[in-house]
Amino acid sequence: MNGDHSKAPGAGSPVLATCSSQRMCSWTLTCCLAFQHLAVQASLLCVFHLLLLPTLPKELPRAQATSELLARSLFACGISTMLQTTLGSRLPLVQIPSFEYLVPAMVLSSHLSPGASTDRNGTAMARTCPALHCTVAGSQAALLQEVSGAVLVSGLIQLVLGVFGMCGWAAQHCGPMVLAPSLSIIGLSTYKEAAFFCSTNWGVALLLMLLAVTFSQHLQSCRLPFCAWPCVREGFTEPSVPTLRTFSVLLPFAGVCIVCAILSCFHISWESRDLAMAQLSWANGTFHAPWVRIPYAGEWGWPLLTPRALAVGIAMAISCSMNSLGCYVLCGRLLRAPQLTPHACNRGLCMEGLGSLLAGLLGTPGGTASSIANTCTTGLTQAGCRLSVQVSALACVVLGTSPRLAGLLSHIPLAVHGGVLCVTYAVAVGTGISYFQYADIDSGRNIFIVGFAMFMALLVPRWFGAALTHLATGWVPLDLLFLCLLRVPVFLTGFLSFFLENTVSGTLEERGLPSRLAPWKAGAGDHHHHGERGEARQAYGLPTGLRRLLPSSFKAFPCCFLCPRSEEEEEGSCATEEGTAAAGEGTHLLPKSSSGELQPATRASQTETTTWHSVA
Repeated sequence: MNGDHSKAPGAGSPVLATCSSQRMCSWTLTCCLAFQHLAVQASLLCVFHLLLLPTLPKELPRAQATSELLARSLFACGISTMLQTTLGSRLPLVQIPSFEYLVPAMVLSSHLSPGASTDRNGTAMARTCPALHCTVAGSQAALLQEVSGAVLVSGLIQLVLGVFGMCGWAAQHCGPMVLAPSLSIIGLSTYKEAAFFCSTNWGVALLLMLLAVTFSQHLQSCRLPFCAWPCVREGFTEPSVPTLRTFSVLLPFAGVCIVCAILSCFHISWESRDLAMAQLSWANGTFHAPWVRIPYAGEWGWPLLTPRALAVGIAMAISCSMNSLGCYVLCGRLLRAPQLTPHACNRGLCMEGLGSLLAGLLGTPGGTASSIANTCTTGLTQAGCRLSVQVSALACVVLGTSPRLAGLLSHIPLAVHGGVLCVTYAVAVGTGISYFQYADIDSGRNIFIVGFAMFMALLVPRWFGAALTHLATGWVPLDLLFLCLLRVPVFLTGFLSFFLENTVSGTLEERGLPSRLAPWKAGAGDHHHHGERGEARQAYGLPTGLRRLLPSSFKAFPCCFLCPRSEEEEEGSCATEEGTAAAGEGTHLLPKSSSGELQPATRASQTETTTWHSVA
């Protein structure tokens, strides 16, 4: 999925340059940004495991098992995030078990345990059995092992797709008419989950949303004197960062949690739960979990590789790969980064595959994928820094070794989870809509493609969620494969929009294809394209020391899709990775404000660019 990343949608003010190539952030600011990422990541992890409570093994106490699963997921996500930011796409992407893992896991668990089936008429969540004391047939431990086997299969497939360059190929063949509906549906597909958690207390959820909107939009230039974190540039001290905008997610998150804690201390009933909510609430007794326990593979039994797990794993790999590819594009656009290179996409998918392999071996029911919510948090706060994401990854690894500390995350109010989903995923919807400007949206062809793809992506999962009879082809693994794919809106949107875009006739101007032409493909001798390639190498290239250590066989087929030979040859005559192109050397293709035509625009100044790529 390629698109013009040179300007964020609606960017009237420059993106905050927290740590530019010539600046150094204070460690205090870096740690606060890391804590903000950790808060959003913890909220999504809790949402994922809350919706998977019916599949937890009954042999262990519910609270202890929950703490153990949270700790293992944090451990796997921390390692996967470090791999992604160091060896993968090099984008500041936090890794979590995405909703694309949740749907197949629910489908598999409902097939193995009908009593724990899910039915919310939604896309990614479901209600459990009607009674709180319901029991399910079969071993829940074996069920969890089979779901872990599906996660293991998905990791292997993602690794193969990345090594053989399928992710990079897809990134080059998706234009605005595929990007716009895909990114929009990624955000829209979580509206049922957001409403479900907000319903515990709409006042708490609306308070969090109101504070986040006020801090990020109305008080975006406010600089608090007691929170002055200056940046150092060539011996001079720059003004402090706009605190309220930079922490427009962390401050509301912490403030609302403190208010809820105070109300609970005074025994004021503020959280209302119906029967379904009561089943999703965490059990008491989290503090019985051990303080320190290093997770290791096979502790809860090895993943089961069955035909059902294989089919569900394939569906997980396809849907999560499409979601992650959209997240790469979303992150690059929000950060105004150089155009995403194919080998960066391939490496990113490989690292996610390795993270899912680790998660499957540890026995967790979800793999690792790039977090849309954390990426949207970066765009909302306009503060991107790779180092802060790496610090949050280290914190995840530490929390992953302490089930009792990880269990503290279960005390986050459910309404806060809903508020976080509303604030963050709304940015993904808006970013997807902004891609319509690069195509002729007045064209009847484009109107049909977008409308049909998005409508069917919402209709089909709802129908399968409400259908009284399941899909039946005569072979259970094939039934599970189709059912998992057809209940994931991201897959349906991407597949339908890509199919219609390439089968329905239309001009290049209608499709918006000139806006996605990769600068490294057109006019290799042009001075402008050399500048663009230099920026892309600096942003997405592997560290210089690592490239020197790579054996020559790493550049041969199929690994050439991870680190092309041409990049290495060109890099030998250039400065080190930390060097930057001369001022004004590169230009970007930006659309005119009044039309979809393209015009060259001067490269943004150093103070107007995000700087995630400058932090090793």
